[in-house]
Amino acid sequence: MDEHKLPDPEWDAYVAWREREIAAGRDEKPPEPWEIECPAVSLSLGDATDIDPAMLAAICGPEGLGGDGLGPQFGQDAAADVLRPNPVLAALTEQVCTDLSRLTDNQLIGALHAARRLENRAHYQQTRIIAEFARRRLEEFETAKARGVRVRCRAGEFPGVELASELLISGLEAGRWIDSATALTTRLPRTLRGMAAGLIDAERGAIIAAYTGSLSADDAAKADEILAAAAPEVRAETLARRAAALEMKLDPEAAKTRKEKTKRVAQRVQVQLERSGNASVAGRELDIADALASKANIHTIALRLRRGGLAGSLDHLRTSVFNDLLQSRNPFDRIAPIPEAPAADDVPDEENGPAGDHAPTDDPTSEAEQAPADDSAPPDIPIPESPSDGWDSPDDPAADEFEGADGDTAIDIWPRSGENPGPDEDFGDDDESAAPSGTDGAARAPTPAIINLLVHAGTLFGWDTTPSQAGGWGLLNPAETRDLVGAASMHPQTRWCMTVIGPDGTAIAHGCSPGRHPWSPAPPDPKESPPQSLRDGPYAGKAEQFFDFVRALNLTVEPIAKGTCDHRHAEDHYTPSRKLQHLVRARSGTCTAPGCQAQAVHADLDHTTPYPEGSTDECNLGPKCRTHHRAKQTPGWKVEQPEPGVFRWTLPSGRGHTTRPGTY
Repeated sequence: MDEHKLPDPEWDAYVAWREREIAAGRDEKPPEPWEIECPAVSLSLGDATDIDPAMLAAICGPEGLGGDGLGPQFGQDAAADVLRPNPVLAALTEQVCTDLSRLTDNQLIGALHAARRLENRAHYQQTRIIAEFARRRLEEFETAKARGVRVRCRAGEFPGVELASELLISGLEAGRWIDSATALTTRLPRTLRGMAAGLIDAERGAIIAAYTGSLSADDAAKADEILAAAAPEVRAETLARRAAALEMKLDPEAAKTRKEKTKRVAQRVQVQLERSGNASVAGRELDIADALASKANIHTIALRLRRGGLAGSLDHLRTSVFNDLLQSRNPFDRIAPIPEAPAADDVPDEENGPAGDHAPTDDPTSEAEQAPADDSAPPDIPIPESPSDGWDSPDDPAADEFEGADGDTAIDIWPRSGENPGPDEDFGDDDESAAPSGTDGAARAPTPAIINLLVHAGTLFGWDTTPSQAGGWGLLNPAETRDLVGAASMHPQTRWCMTVIGPDGTAIAHGCSPGRHPWSPAPPDPKESPPQSLRDGPYAGKAEQFFDFVRALNLTVEPIAKGTCDHRHAEDHYTPSRKLQHLVRARSGTCTAPGCQAQAVHADLDHTTPYPEGSTDECNLGPKCRTHHRAKQTPGWKVEQPEPGVFRWTLPSGRGHTTRPGTY
């Protein structure tokens, strides 16, 4: 007998009992499927101290976790529906989601609320982590400042840039997260507790932080108490309005200062890509009076165009007017000379319905009074639109859906839910057959290619449908590509370049053409038959057009260093030549920092190893936006280029990230 193996009477007795049971054919029943398939859940006594006894019975009873007994606990006001966010709620929610078909609608919504409370708790944890991160960087910065280190050479100077690189978000968004987290953890304890309890989400917490940032500590505490109590019960935009009103009530001068400061530092014209693939142009942080005057002027002109016979909904007409005014075109060139003011009974109303819908009368005075006020107003007076016409009406579903969809929203514009209109939402499209602006036949003015238009040759000449890229503004379909390239080529500032793309989608060669080369799409040749498949190659005529055009460009294509560098393009001066700049920017279309999408065409060309220790060459140059260029030079940041186009970034946290050449 092994001296280290002690006898275990209880185990021996159990084994003997099991053998007797098996011999008698009384084996235990097989386990239920849910006992095998569902993950195990372990609850400690500490976790379970605030759990309702009924829910504990449901967890531990014969129908326990995964059984029908757990679902009712997520009904309205039941134990799981009011349980604070903690590991127990996380386990129960995970378990009840294994088979959602077993839940009633009431229980399903309860599970949804539980998941949201857990999400809000996670945002609370993120808030504390970001605040601690910001505190450490601020401490480093203040220490460097006290030592007299000059600006842009201080440790901790770019916390937002570092956070953006880690989370793959914009620097502006990272800065807002840091500001919000700092305010919530230092000035807004009630809002922070609401987030910890799962009652206040990150969006509402950011709203409260933004509108209390200009207040004194005492006023911020008052606002925190009021807004934290209201936040769980109202929509985010309602909370924002209440917060703005409270800010003005507590300290009107502080509210005015915040508004003026934001306008001073953030006023801009912004062009951005919509998620649909279209684009938007907006004037941000304008004076309210200017914005309303511009809106009224656009609306007035759109109504006059409608009276002049131009077809289309008011939304489409206003968009056409907007584009015409911005591109120095006369909107009234779209129609014949404007007729005299129509008789009252011929004036269409705001919804494009005839005025004759009113009850007939023989009294001309009464008939004039019944005519719509908008269309009977003098043509040069701004005409307010009807609240039902779908143009930024406060209660219009379209405004709720699209207002604030911009990722760089200011503190007074907050994201709405959803992106696409529902079937019951009225956008004022009283003429559904009208074509949207941009396809109405208006002549395209010559446009300088101030962004890179990345155009597939087959798309340009009509034998392929590969989408093109307009810089960072999105994809273009073939018709848009040919239209835009034709307009750009007519402008004297536009120049043509060609990049050869390898099988992996990266650039392998690049060359630019000297001088102007105006171009317009050739009309289709009715005598030419298309190939059976696009993969068969271009039509013979299209191929000849392409090669004739390339020969006319007089291009000299140079290889782009990849893997290794033979230094054929090395230069012995600091500023790279135009040719070398193009080669490097063709290789990396955006800033080489992790997650940064700044276009290389507007970025600095940075020497990875500073000149003159490092050469001016493809293997030592890379595009960096101005922010990352500055950050790279501060303590804690390090950038290496082990091979051409491959950049290894080490951030102040010590974490490393590698970026590679862009793919087309």
